[in-house]
Amino acid sequence: MEKTLYGFNASQDIIHMQTTLTLFKRVGNIVFTTTVDGGFDKALMTKALNLLFVRHDCLRLTFTKKEGKMVQYFESERSIGEVPFYEFKTQKQFESHLRGFRKKKNNIQKGETLKVEFCHNACGEEFILYKISHYVADTYAIGVLVTDLFAIYKALKEGSPLPAEPGKFEDVLRNDLTYKDNTEMVEKDREFMKDLYTVKHTKHPEYCGIHGKRSDIWMKEKSKGKFAMKYFFVKCDTVGYRAVIPASVTTRVINWCGKAGIPIGTYMFYAYAIAASLVNDRQKYQAPLQLLDCRGTKAERSCAGTKVQSISVYTTVDYDKSFADNVRDLFEEQNQLYRHTKLSYLEVNKLQLETWGHSQLSQVINFCYSFIPFRSPEGVHLQVHSNGKGALPAYIAMMLDVDTNEISVCYDIQSELTTAQLLMDFQNLYVHIIESVLDRPDEALGNIL
Repeated sequence: MEKTLYGFNASQDIIHMQTTLTLFKRVGNIVFTTTVDGGFDKALMTKALNLLFVRHDCLRLTFTKKEGKMVQYFESERSIGEVPFYEFKTQKQFESHLRGFRKKKNNIQKGETLKVEFCHNACGEEFILYKISHYVADTYAIGVLVTDLFAIYKALKEGSPLPAEPGKFEDVLRNDLTYKDNTEMVEKDREFMKDLYTVKHTKHPEYCGIHGKRSDIWMKEKSKGKFAMKYFFVKCDTVGYRAVIPASVTTRVINWCGKAGIPIGTYMFYAYAIAASLVNDRQKYQAPLQLLDCRGTKAERSCAGTKVQSISVYTTVDYDKSFADNVRDLFEEQNQLYRHTKLSYLEVNKLQLETWGHSQLSQVINFCYSFIPFRSPEGVHLQVHSNGKGALPAYIAMMLDVDTNEISVCYDIQSELTTAQLLMDFQNLYVHIIESVLDRPDEALGNIL
């Protein structure tokens, strides 16, 4: 039977562009782990993983070339195969293994969408190590897959019915490709973005690294009169770090957001923008790169698959205004952006280049930010690991456990720009800002920071 071939949606277009550039080679995969309290039954988990392939069609994608272009199709069946087991005596031994595991790309043209290993570390913990192709999953999709995997495992263990079927990525893909063919809709979104960059925001945004003035590399560039670093300027490895924001802080944020009608992701994002501004001499205008999820239906949210796009969010930190007023302004603009985020990042990049003379691809953006509400399965701890190479000075993935209100912060930091100490200082400043504006949300930022 002839297979239906699909082109890439806008999110996959970005991934394809990134993986064809040397600096991005390792961004083709996302590496993560789930540590399981009390361990797990390996045979049962293998069965659960095979059911995950049945339930999530994005894991059954295969990529090929047609007339010089990459296309994709869905296989009707695929299995995880034999899952290897590794035991690590030291943390250093695991990190060495992780580097090798991360470095070898999944062969998506042979249907290698997901690789899995069962592991045992020196502390006696059992965990699962995953490497998933970025073409088939983003960070949001990982949350969907992990939640479903452990719900399947629990059902198998208890002999209860499997959880409700997820949505189909193939349906989402069809809708995305329909949009790409809708010239009228694409032009409408392009005009909105053009107006945003030529009418509303006429001043160039400036680079505000989380390292501030304490980076010799950045200060050298700044002394030349540059407001942004060249995109390929940094070619070093990235290093992963993890921080935790306790429920005692985030519960207060959630309560304030509920009363103010502001999403917690917007609140946490803007607090980052303030922190970046403060470590850069209160720089007012900046353009962090935020990951926007423009999916509205229940089916779209319940299925895995690469669906989320990045967009440069023009952020203004006005110290004469209160946090409440600043964050409302950002939220109002975000609401407008969300209506137009199916327009390809690559199209937005062209508009920025025409308008400002630089763009998301011609400079290093401050930071890339994701905020993902995540119902962590009981006794399961998810961690996203560093990609090893990348051109962003800082990638920040925040995962809110909706049951405990604790937030795990996964950082991916350029090792030659930001040290562990600088990151720790920034994280402490960030939490201080959150608590300070919670205490005085209606007072001018300049009076409290």
